[in-house]
Amino acid sequence: MDQPADQPALKRAWWQFDAAWYRTRYAVIPAVAALRDEADILAFYRECGEMLGHSPNPFFDEEWYRQTYPDVEEAIQAQQIPSGFAHYRTEGFRDRDPNPFFDESFYRDHQLGLSLEGLEQHGLRNGYDHFLSYGAGEGRDASLFFSTKVFLAENPDFLHDSRLGPFVAFMENLHAPENAARRTSWFFDAAWYLRAYPAAAERMHEWGHPLRHYLINATPAGFAPLPSFSEAFYTASHPDVAAAVAAGDFRNGYAHFLRYGQQEARRPHPRVDLAAYAQDPGVIAALAQGRYPTPFAAHAALSGKVPEGEKPADTAELSCRRAFRLLAEARTSALLAHPIDFSCDLPALSVVMVVHNQFSFTMTALSSLRATYRGPVQVIVIDSGSRDETTRIARHVHGLDIIRMDENIGFLAGSNAGLARVVAPHVLFLNNDVELLPGAIDAALRRLRLEARTGAVGAKLVRTTGRLQEAGSIIWNDGTTSGYLRDASPSCPEANYTRAVDFCSGAFLMVRTELAKALHGFDPHFSPAYYEDTDLCVRIRRQGFDVIYDPDVTVLHYESGSGNQADIDTILGRNIGRFFHRHRDGIEAYYTRDNANLLRARTSDRQRRHILFIEDYLPQPAIGAGFPRSNDILHAMVEDLGLHVTVYPVFPPREAPAGRYRDLPDRAEIMWDRGIADLASFLHARPGYYDVLWIGRTHNAGRLRPILAACRAPLADCRIILDTEAVATLRERGRMQLEGRPDLPPLADMLRHEFRATDFVDRFVAVSPAEAELIAPVVSGPVTILGHVKSPHPQPRQPMPFAARKHFLFVGAIQTPDSPNLDALHWMNDQLLPNHDHLLPPESRITVAGHVAPGIDLQAILTHPRFDLLGAVEDLAPLYAAHRVFIAPTRFAAGLPYKIHDAAAHGIPIVATDLLSRQLGWHPGSDLACPPADHPEAFANAMARAYTDETLWTTLRRNAIHRIFMENRKTDYLRMLQSVIE
Repeated sequence: MDQPADQPALKRAWWQFDAAWYRTRYAVIPAVAALRDEADILAFYRECGEMLGHSPNPFFDEEWYRQTYPDVEEAIQAQQIPSGFAHYRTEGFRDRDPNPFFDESFYRDHQLGLSLEGLEQHGLRNGYDHFLSYGAGEGRDASLFFSTKVFLAENPDFLHDSRLGPFVAFMENLHAPENAARRTSWFFDAAWYLRAYPAAAERMHEWGHPLRHYLINATPAGFAPLPSFSEAFYTASHPDVAAAVAAGDFRNGYAHFLRYGQQEARRPHPRVDLAAYAQDPGVIAALAQGRYPTPFAAHAALSGKVPEGEKPADTAELSCRRAFRLLAEARTSALLAHPIDFSCDLPALSVVMVVHNQFSFTMTALSSLRATYRGPVQVIVIDSGSRDETTRIARHVHGLDIIRMDENIGFLAGSNAGLARVVAPHVLFLNNDVELLPGAIDAALRRLRLEARTGAVGAKLVRTTGRLQEAGSIIWNDGTTSGYLRDASPSCPEANYTRAVDFCSGAFLMVRTELAKALHGFDPHFSPAYYEDTDLCVRIRRQGFDVIYDPDVTVLHYESGSGNQADIDTILGRNIGRFFHRHRDGIEAYYTRDNANLLRARTSDRQRRHILFIEDYLPQPAIGAGFPRSNDILHAMVEDLGLHVTVYPVFPPREAPAGRYRDLPDRAEIMWDRGIADLASFLHARPGYYDVLWIGRTHNAGRLRPILAACRAPLADCRIILDTEAVATLRERGRMQLEGRPDLPPLADMLRHEFRATDFVDRFVAVSPAEAELIAPVVSGPVTILGHVKSPHPQPRQPMPFAARKHFLFVGAIQTPDSPNLDALHWMNDQLLPNHDHLLPPESRITVAGHVAPGIDLQAILTHPRFDLLGAVEDLAPLYAAHRVFIAPTRFAAGLPYKIHDAAAHGIPIVATDLLSRQLGWHPGSDLACPPADHPEAFANAMARAYTDETLWTTLRRNAIHRIFMENRKTDYLRMLQSVIE
């Protein structure tokens, strides 16, 4: 019984007569004061003391017992028993209280959890016996009116034997004047009572303690126990209480309040709104931490103030939660004037929401659901024993399917009850303390509709502080769990990519209805709470489906904790054991709980390879200059090969993204907030994580070489691949030839210089056979060819015909003043158009589209009136469809012209220089028109002929599409990419 074997119980026996205490307590009686022998004192007690109503020891209060239990007083008057103490010793000890400070039922039920029979098996008479022998010294509470913790905190000067606890010394000295004002509990304020009732205070030498006076005075309704309770107000406000008091069921209104009223959040005083106070996040947190037993106790202890956090961070979170609650209440006031309507016939989605009071939260959640999703939705609200305005929610929200419960059955049972009524193909289990951000529902539905393997979708949960609650969750091999990235910024890269995870919180969990019903929803074995969502997600995954964390599904979550933390820990510990036992075979293969394992454990796809993809910039197609090709490689790695890819830019964006990068794979981790200066620390923070390091562009090898040399340990087993993208020597050599440079170095020397810092590379990638053959003699590893992947762009049933199309189209990004695309435009503006404009159809114009770097003013450079400048265009397809001819007057370049492949795939005929034709290996005159790069008149004639000759136009268009189909097949491309990575 919590008693060390080497320390016998320090007994204080409530059933024994204490002669020494009796002589001291009743020394005012001369006959008692004269006695010395214990036997004589006991004889006096039996002959006179019992009749006078004396107490036999400090632990039994005879006067209080007789007045509290009228049947005992009647039996004494009828001479059936000599005293209350005699009654208590023989039968009352089983279920009655010995004094106002100890409550037998409270102690057995709330402090021990043992029955009388269980205590007897340990050789103890009752709960009071245990308390005096063990519990008092262990710091347990005796009753609502005596809390050991409160007493010690409020009376630091009180002297007592710590082995016995303060209760024993307090009871032994109860009638000492200095103890009258001591606070024993949050439920009775002795010091205030003495001040409030001076007449009673003057006679406290008779009463011994204010609590005794309060509990046995002749006018039960005439006194208040503390300033936050009004007897008159409470009984007047609650007729049922007044009736119960009048019937003798309760001594007064406060007796009812302690037993029922405070649990029901009834108002105890005109100035105390207990229901609102109980919902304050500080109060909820304090109760969960065990700082106060009930909201009313917290109110009494803090004189109506709300508790603050024990740490500054806790205080900040409490402030944010209070703000969330206040906003919810303000929003609800506005919503009541305009009812929300969910009426529909054929819902695309069913929402199951279990609610228990918290009306303003429920209204906030429902209003955000309606505001962010306008489609047909079935909303099933399970009213789990609410007593607030929730009982009338149908007045304010139309079209709800409401299930009423008489009591609070909890999230698990309520969700299963709601699941039984679901009719839509997808069901969303949604907490009522959330606010959905725009796009959340659409994103989750889209994921389930488009991905057959996805069984459930969870959200990025953001707390009221603006920090993450979780970005997906992890199950460890001991059955415990972690919310990934708790307290991190919601915009951090690690939180903003889609991935399969072990589980997602039930605060927002969208599941295929057929699957949820086949699994019978949440397992009742985890009732009332904790691990029910974890278990469901594990069972979903065992059916062959993925549970997906989708950062586009963003939800603000109040994350209200309720209940005592000790109780929560007990339930949590029990359910961890149940979960582990049920799923032991599967989860024992998971990672050990360790921060070093977080990266690998954050996804349930633990067998797939990890790639670190490094490029100059984030590979967005609009940038051009080889980045469309890098974008294709990235999409293929993630979406087709299923690799875990982290994209890391050498030069990070200057500003944080407004949202997720829509032109990059949503399952790629995009490290937008770091650059080359952070790479070493980044790699050291992820030791052994990456299997392949993919470096885009040869010039980055020189930049990365010293960093990678310093990171050999974290990259110990990592293969390094260099994707040349284009051999820069060819581009530079072409420029030098155009400039007529007489000092042109030998080609071999230029190649060796370009690849001088690549000795650490394991494999090289070239974009074409010609460039692969060119670099093979000067590099240290094997060379693989990886070109472009393209498919003919789907054409409408009636594509725009030759006659309906107009104008020429030029597409190309301009990153620097020496860009080949800028040179081509200069050449047209300065040489072709001034001298040969007359060769072009008069009505035709030249549209220029593409990214232009800051500092380059195309408006000032392209002065000829034929030019129309568009700048960067997000979707080129409409331009390809509307224009008649694509032009590429490129005079120097390297690699493969991505824009030619893209234009051909969209079905627009091409006029390009013979340089590009050679790079592509296409036939001049049949696949594309290709005049010489240094002949402006020939290029103008080729433009005019392709623009005016419909037969030639049709031939060029058809043959280019055929080239795309034959040479840029995805299956060939993926096979080659797979061989590079393996």
